Amino acid sequence: MGNESMKVGTQVALMPLRVYCAEVPIIPAIRKPELVDQAIASRGRLIYLLTGDPENVESMIRKIVSAGKVPIVNLDLLNGFSRDKYAVNFLKRAGAGGIISTHLDPLRHALAIGLYGVQRTFLLDSGAMDTIANQLRNTPVHALEILPALVAPKMVDRVRAISADLPIVGGGLISNMKEVESLLAQGLSAVSTSNLEMWIR
Repeated sequence: MGNESMKVGTQVALMPLRVYCAEVPIIPAIRKPELVDQAIASRGRLIYLLTGDPENVESMIRKIVSAGKVPIVNLDLLNGFSRDKYAVNFLKRAGAGGIISTHLDPLRHALAIGLYGVQRTFLLDSGAMDTIANQLRNTPVHALEILPALVAPKMVDRVRAISADLPIVGGGLISNMKEVESLLAQGLSAVSTSNLEMWIR
């Protein structure tokens, strides 16, 4: 697919997300604004922001950026925002490095304006696997996040047949480091977790 080396519009391509995942394969996922400081203290440079509203999301993004981290915002989980290009534009102006979404239109716009686009999907059955594969062929996102994480390895071979180097992130229902190690051994690039105890590993 070549999505990690592409140029978006007139902007130079971003550093591949797989580089960040290789450095530290545990991505803190912030679900409460008061946990921003703890996430910033983690070793990795990627931080998922899964909370926010028009009153606080910009300040959280700027705090993460000022700490030298890359905030990737889940657009679907923000309060008071539509899932459209205007929300994506706002997040870019605020300093977000990219967005996460289950919806392809905001992801395509994020790619067009030079942001990371992380497609989030739920692996519920074999039909979902077919849908994910078709979407990846048509929209060259920077990473794929699969929930729940423990079933994400079932999708690894399908993804690798489409893109050999697309980062695959597992999210949700991860309870301990043994599970993290198993997921990484089965081909995942990283995991995202809201478990604070794992952020410091």
